[in-house]
Amino acid sequence: MPKNHESNNHKMSRRLSLTAILLTLTFVALTGCGQDNNAGTSDPGSSTSMIENKAGGNQSDSNQSDKAAKESESAENSGTDAQKSAPSVPATSSEAASAPTAPSVSQNPFEVAGIQDPKAFLNTFKALQKAVADNDKEKVANYILYPLRVNDSEKSLTIPDKKDFIAKYDQIFTDAIREALVNQKTDDLFVNYQGVMVGSGELWLRRATDNPKQFGVFSINLETVAN
Repeated sequence: MPKNHESNNHKMSRRLSLTAILLTLTFVALTGCGQDNNAGTSDPGSSTSMIENKAGGNQSDSNQSDKAAKESESAENSGTDAQKSAPSVPATSSEAASAPTAPSVSQNPFEVAGIQDPKAFLNTFKALQKAVADNDKEKVANYILYPLRVNDSEKSLTIPDKKDFIAKYDQIFTDAIREALVNQKTDDLFVNYQGVMVGSGELWLRRATDNPKQFGVFSINLETVAN
């Protein structure tokens, strides 16, 4: 009897243990299924949210890209317009060095009088000064452009040729006229479209109308000396 009772107790203990194990496994299984269902329920929403977010992000990125492209295009157009309207940039030192230099200002002080060869004119002028200083009438006559006009306070004379000039030389080339010419400095010669003036207007020289390489006296003003 005691042995049967012990055996029954042992069987009962085993059954309780198995029942507890089964209950535990069932609870664990149910808990796992609940988590799976919750996970399964939340996945579609999560996926949808992710897709929507991605689509929204793509759309935002697309909008930003379009905006950036438009801004870039606008900047390029603005740059092009600015480049067209902007004044040209000055040449740099290297460019300036390689660029051809502009011609310098004319060094011909007699150009306004139509004299293109200042050296030839000055040679003629100095030769005339020497001839007058030497009182060489023949040589002086070679530097006169005929007809020569001679003005005084009362009248004007026209000297038609070399022969008439030599005959009236002392009346024309007075001491005052000779002094004004001999003492004239070439750097102080006055020049205008009419010719080259000596002194205060005592003599005027120019180039010959028929020979641009010939120069001479075309007018003498005695009244200037008298005043």
